[in-house]
Amino acid sequence: MNNFEESLKEGYAKQIPTNSIRAKSLIKSSQEAINTAKEIPFLDGKLKSIFRELYEGFREFCEALGYIKGYKFQSHEAITHFLSEILKEQKISTKFDRYRQLRNGINYYGNSISKETVTEALEEIPKIIKELEKFLPEQAP
Repeated sequence: MNNFEESLKEGYAKQIPTNSIRAKSLIKSSQEAINTAKEIPFLDGKLKSIFRELYEGFREFCEALGYIKGYKFQSHEAITHFLSEILKEQKISTKFDRYRQLRNGINYYGNSISKETVTEALEEIPKIIKELEKFLPEQAP
């Protein structure tokens, strides 16, 4: 899957009616995940948990934007294409994909993550979400 059109053709994303109720629920969940990440003690044994929560919050916010724009994602990679091609946010797409790969390394391959990367994510992901809020309808939180 090299682009969003392929994601749609291959079933990794699908067009759906917009769903602001689902979007609001995901936004709330995203905020909770980010807040949880910030509350976890910044210790070596907790870095993966902090990072996973941050990524989860980032992903849920992107999924909320999908519901607002009329898309449902079946893969995280489809979100990368959505950010780049539908929202025209190439830099954010690249960052999302980097965090996706780091998270996959942690979850599926037992990779570790550096304090520097987690510190960067703690700072950067909330800022990116704030930037993406411009795609929310006016009445959304």
